[in-house]
Amino acid sequence: MEKVNLERDYRKSGEGANGDSYDCLTDNSIMLKMYNLGYPEKLIREELEVAGKVYELGIASPEPGCLVTDGERIGIRFKRIVGKRSFARMISQEPERLEEYTREFARYCKLLHSTPCPDGMFPDAKEQFRYFLNFDKVFNDSEKSMMNDFLDLVPDCDTAVHGDLHVGNLISTLPAGAPLSQPHTVNFIDLGMFARGCPLLDIGMMQIVCFFSDEDFRKESFHLTGGQTRAVWDVFVDEYFYSDDRAAEKWFGPGATPQAVFEGVLPYTSLKLFLVAHNCGALFPHFERVIRQTFGF
Repeated sequence: MEKVNLERDYRKSGEGANGDSYDCLTDNSIMLKMYNLGYPEKLIREELEVAGKVYELGIASPEPGCLVTDGERIGIRFKRIVGKRSFARMISQEPERLEEYTREFARYCKLLHSTPCPDGMFPDAKEQFRYFLNFDKVFNDSEKSMMNDFLDLVPDCDTAVHGDLHVGNLISTLPAGAPLSQPHTVNFIDLGMFARGCPLLDIGMMQIVCFFSDEDFRKESFHLTGGQTRAVWDVFVDEYFYSDDRAAEKWFGPGATPQAVFEGVLPYTSLKLFLVAHNCGALFPHFERVIRQTFGF
């Protein structure tokens, strides 16, 4: 594994829940995603493998390189996207363009969710939940059985799901103030939970960020207020579910209202809350309340 000198050759460019990003000072085509100390190497290797497959599939994403270490932490080298901003950062910096940027974000999400994935290329999204349910110690057997029963009803889809879908994980090279018609690139990042399955599981992650995240975490991670994320949800739902293909009717039946969409997504959100909690190593009390209220136990 190649060793890098972060202090000498790199500049920190961003922070995330699992680690930090760094831009190379000697080669602007290189960036690093360095994971927090103690983050399992197995998971980092799996993310590198998945990122490579996503890139091969033609989904817009940074080209991955190899594993690196600074002697303590482990990271992944990626081809740097120069001039990038996340959609969360774009909205926070230009709040007057919240609707415009959110609609663009939703269109890329729909494009992702229309991308077929070969069988066996990526994990099955439903099986990811079943795996953690088997080891869970918070919910009793009856409660876990109810969650498994809902998983049985989740449609089996052969399309791509990001796994951690939100406005912080889509980046754009569009400069501030420039019209969307100006040439630019857009890429999905943080692909460690990428899978094959039902798109509503991704929409559940969006609902978590917009409604069920802690306010301080929302500001720190997404640079947005609760009012802004709720506005993002409203615009996202309108673009994603009520554009030309009328996805709301496909998933929730004829005449489905935005409120029906919100309520219909809640069980998927609860599954994502469960998965996020296990990835974090703790089930936060407000997560548990949502799960229990949604499934009625």
